[in-house]
Amino acid sequence: MYIAADGISNDLPPDVLSLKTSAALMAAGPDRGTTHGGEMSAMAQGPSVSESALDRWDVQSHQYTTKAEVETSILGRLFSGKGGGSHHGLVQEAKRFCVIESEEGRKVEYGTAVRLSVAVLATEFEASLTLPNIAATTQLTDVRARIALSVAGYSGPLGELLPAPDNLNVENLAVYTTAFKAIQAKVFGASGIDGISPTFLGYYDL
Repeated sequence: MYIAADGISNDLPPDVLSLKTSAALMAAGPDRGTTHGGEMSAMAQGPSVSESALDRWDVQSHQYTTKAEVETSILGRLFSGKGGGSHHGLVQEAKRFCVIESEEGRKVEYGTAVRLSVAVLATEFEASLTLPNIAATTQLTDVRARIALSVAGYSGPLGELLPAPDNLNVENLAVYTTAFKAIQAKVFGASGIDGISPTFLGYYDL
């Protein structure tokens, strides 16, 4: 299973966390990744990912159907893992990336991603886990759903394209999906190339 993660959480397998930390130190520059003698420290000997190394493009949808899966992914902070009932999640992402293997053999992704994430907390949720179904269900049953639009690995300006934060319902679903398409076009278009700044995106669990 692919775990869509981010650079905030440290709740990661040790080999993935080590690889992510090494990449961050390399990106911070030589002063952050060297010892007093000028040699590269062991922790900083991780991947230094450049824009030209991002040789894969993908548009994917990931479903998470247990509380553990939700809390491990980027969805966990939408509800902070609190509350009773069933936990579900959906992450739709467009990304440009490369894959690096960790010491334990996990496939770890680095690159740039535009993500639309929905976390669901419900007494029960029997409909198919899709954005329209989740939005509709929030208005009919005892379901709490939160939606987030996030961009990872991009340093360019996006302020005019970001929607205001809100809970998910039928009315604002179109606002978020429209913003997702606009940001995707901006980030991965010709004008966004200079803003590409590869970062840790996630990993495939063993």
